[in-house]
Amino acid sequence: MPLARVRTPRSRLTAAIAVVLAVTTAGTLTGPATAATAAPTGTAAVAQQGALDAVFPFPSGDVATAGPHGFLAFRTDDVVWTRYADGSGTTFPKSAAVTYRGAAGADVVVASEGTRHTVHDMAKGGDPVVIEVPYKLHEVNGSTLVMVDTATKELHLVSGAPGGQVVDRKVTGLPAGVPWKFYGSTPGTVAMETSAPDFDFRLALVDVATASTVETYELGRHSDFAQVTPDRVLWESEQGRTTIVDRKTKQAETVPYEAQVALGGDWLAFTRRGTVVVDDGVRYPSRPLVLKSLKDGREVSLLDSAGPLAPVGDGTLLVSGGTFAQGRGVFRVSLDASGTPVATMIGDGQSPLEMVLERVNIPSVYRFDGTDEDVTWETSQSDNGVALDLTHVATGRTVSLWSYYDTFIDWDGYLDEAIGAYNGAYTWEMTAIPASGVGPAAVKTGTTTVDRGTAPRDFTDNAHADALVRDSSGNLSAYDLSQLRAMGNDPDCHEEGCPPVVRSPKPDVLGTGWNTYTLMASPGNVAGSVAHDVVGRDRDGVLWLHQSDRQKLLARTRIGGGWNIYNKITGGSDLNGDGRGDLLATDTSGVLWFYASTGNATSPFKARKRIGSGWGVYNLLTAPGNIAGASGGDLLARDTSGTLWLYLGKGDGTFTARRKIGGGWQKYTHVISAGTNSQGVADIYAVGPTGSALYSGRDSTTRPFEAAHALPLRSNSTRFRTFF
Repeated sequence: MPLARVRTPRSRLTAAIAVVLAVTTAGTLTGPATAATAAPTGTAAVAQQGALDAVFPFPSGDVATAGPHGFLAFRTDDVVWTRYADGSGTTFPKSAAVTYRGAAGADVVVASEGTRHTVHDMAKGGDPVVIEVPYKLHEVNGSTLVMVDTATKELHLVSGAPGGQVVDRKVTGLPAGVPWKFYGSTPGTVAMETSAPDFDFRLALVDVATASTVETYELGRHSDFAQVTPDRVLWESEQGRTTIVDRKTKQAETVPYEAQVALGGDWLAFTRRGTVVVDDGVRYPSRPLVLKSLKDGREVSLLDSAGPLAPVGDGTLLVSGGTFAQGRGVFRVSLDASGTPVATMIGDGQSPLEMVLERVNIPSVYRFDGTDEDVTWETSQSDNGVALDLTHVATGRTVSLWSYYDTFIDWDGYLDEAIGAYNGAYTWEMTAIPASGVGPAAVKTGTTTVDRGTAPRDFTDNAHADALVRDSSGNLSAYDLSQLRAMGNDPDCHEEGCPPVVRSPKPDVLGTGWNTYTLMASPGNVAGSVAHDVVGRDRDGVLWLHQSDRQKLLARTRIGGGWNIYNKITGGSDLNGDGRGDLLATDTSGVLWFYASTGNATSPFKARKRIGSGWGVYNLLTAPGNIAGASGGDLLARDTSGTLWLYLGKGDGTFTARRKIGGGWQKYTHVISAGTNSQGVADIYAVGPTGSALYSGRDSTTRPFEAAHALPLRSNSTRFRTFF
């Protein structure tokens, strides 16, 4: 995701701020490009020190070192020296073999390739000085190279002399041991840690003019940071603590944070940890760059985010960072007329400090048919994860999608709790967490629509088959069968991509008062509406029709009386090939009757047709659709011994001779249609007091179902009383 290059409005601060203050002052970089000794590109004219308060565009790069006339910055693709006077830059070519270093407080850049070191004086210009010596370069102090002879472990100060000669001086007076770590140099003084064989660590201060060790301090342990100024020396004495020693009096003090002496030695710079700021009731930690006076103890907070502090050499500092008010850039830290530290932008990064979601590309319509494009986005800086929350406007149901490593989000068509996404309008909210940890998460909102059509047994307008369930209070609810199937997923799966586990399914309530019905069935779309309809027989023997309208059932209409002669009704299969589901009923004498649907809401069924007698041996009927590939919808019947039989539909409202599926089905109280599977074959869902199972149709007359997919849901006398 590309970085923004245009300043955008600042959003309010609502999340955690993390500011990292790197305490080294000299920088190095290696990277791909051309030879180190090649001349830099850009203006080579000598720049006079200009007004440091003049602001120039500086879109990217971290300040490594700074001198009186300009600063060295490392960017993603190059190294650039920028002049204060006019913001013009000199870009250095790079290669995998090249290392660039600057000198703290000096206008010097050194390009190193193997044993060849090219010293550029960026203030004076002119031809660079080439120094070739068989030592390893560690630091640059002014125009002097601080190097170690890898064979002898001796420290050398190397510089160029007029006439092309190389001046090589071995440092004297170092404590016992070998050079272990070099810290950011101060002009004229090198700070270096030595380590003896017994890991006795010491800090040695080397005077560049005399090539001799002038002071030594016992560290007691390895220190990741040290600094020397004309008046003080300080180092990390333990994690998160800094020891400061007065070089004249040798008096020491320890402060409970990592600090750096700044602004002529009268101030300590550090990041304040643990501060809590409240914005509109939202609490987040803030770690601004803070300067504390060594004279009177007062503290001044400057930048909201700060990189390494680079001394300019005139008592001021440069730092890459930013504020939420001004954005990112290069700032000069100095003292104002009252002696108070201030941070002034001199290089405008032209981007906000906080993350901004500049663009979100999300489909205006989701169909979930393989043509939907992935969600993509662009941010003003790299993110540490993106969340996309979608909410169905009509129901308030949601789904939260995440992308931790990918640059896209693919919505699989499910809401939370494994419910198929409903058709209709959605609102969405994308949240991107800044990888820097600085500032609030970026948020963008919008709308989209789902239009996935419908499917058999879909009562909630999401193209998923539902189980209709009546509870003991008479509430009728639709349970997405995908949700019920998810109850059987492995709860111990913790790998990426694990299917969701549903412990307590959450249905859509379609209506109340359904205890008035003694028989119920869903015969399909019998009245010409979009979705499947429901019929119910009341205690007086009247059959009623409830048409389905998206996510609800309409008010009932009377079909007719006299239905108390029947003890079982079922529907859902298209028995005569007209594209609509039909209704079957058995009377108390064991005769099976066929009611063909009409598609007319005022008269939804044709006159009944007698199919045959002897159906009194069955205590359960289910017409789930086409199970075994015959020409019409099929019928399942369970006898009193628990054997399940298959009747293949002929397509004219009649059936072939029955075929035995198997025994043991008496453990189920209900067997219902479960819609169609990916092969277009009908599935069934069976539920009983000991558990439930999904049976997937195989389009086979000899083995119509796959093995049972057992699920933990059980029928009971309260919540899961009646299934159909």
